[in-house]
Amino acid sequence: AEEAAKLAYEEQFKNPLKPAIDSKSHIRGQNTARLTLVEYADFECPYCASSVAVVDELRAKYGQDIRIVFKNFPLPFHPQAMPAAQWFEAVAMQSPEAAWSFHDVLFKNQDKLGIDFFRKTAASLGVDVKKCEADASSEAVKQRISADIDEAIKFNFDGTPGFLLNGIPVRGAFPVEHFEGIIKKLELAAQPAEVSVTTPAE
Repeated sequence: AEEAAKLAYEEQFKNPLKPAIDSKSHIRGQNTARLTLVEYADFECPYCASSVAVVDELRAKYGQDIRIVFKNFPLPFHPQAMPAAQWFEAVAMQSPEAAWSFHDVLFKNQDKLGIDFFRKTAASLGVDVKKCEADASSEAVKQRISADIDEAIKFNFDGTPGFLLNGIPVRGAFPVEHFEGIIKKLELAAQPAEVSVTTPAE
């Protein structure tokens, strides 16, 4: 079983997964970054909240070399997860920067999640709260969240958080060292192989 797991891990580096990333994706960092960390998360999931510190540590360490992409994966047994995702998307329609601030506030205040808190937070970020409320229940927002969920399921994520680091899946909340291990392996794979040159005998 251990050997099979090792082979499966190696195979992931040969065939990395390819998430959809477009102009509407929620991105922190430069599109030219050599590392892309995609997160599939649920605003009500405590493991996702604990992973925020790990993502922040990776951002601090790798700087311009990493970009973070956030995708919604609200789980059905978390009653506030879907409304939170809808409000997050609604805020993003007005301001991508405000949406990231909304993201940060929600993960720091999971015990307060609910419509009143969403309104209050949106107002504090200077976006139009009435427009947010209308957009949160719009078909466009529902389709965007549905696309994120479908992609997470396609990649066999069955819980949160789920990550793709340059297409390498990480299933669950792991310490920063786990991601650094993947990064080191990616860097080694990117290095050109040494070519030995033999000089013909005279």
